[in-house]
Amino acid sequence: MPFSIKLWIFIQLLWRPRPPSFLTPEKEEEIAKNLKKYSKKYEAEIKDVSLQQSEQEREKRRILKEDWEKWVNEWKLMHEEEKLESQNLRDREASDKEEEYEAKDIEVEEEVVEVNKEILHFEYERECGSEVCNLLDWSLW
Repeated sequence: MPFSIKLWIFIQLLWRPRPPSFLTPEKEEEIAKNLKKYSKKYEAEIKDVSLQQSEQEREKRRILKEDWEKWVNEWKLMHEEEKLESQNLRDREASDKEEEYEAKDIEVEEEVVEVNKEILHFEYERECGSEVCNLLDWSLW
């Protein structure tokens, strides 16, 4: 049994004419004749601009890399200073390895002294249409 599929048919095409050119027909012919010359000229300009942009990108990356290296060196220097300080605190023993640390468990006992349960009442007013409703006796749970 054959089947059919309904397709939407494109039934309208609105044509928008091009506006008239600002160039004279002679100038258009000249441009068409010298198109290769113009394209070489503009391709060279585009190439110069792209080289300049790539140089700027390289400079930005170089600056970012220098900043990163400066930051890393500062942190390494700070780590070395902290390492020397911690060695001084441990009587010149160098032990920055985690395996050399000793962990102690400390048990803390807590004692509950007193528990009070108190119900607080609040007065809250709000407008209900034209009249004012008083909500009283709100208690905390």
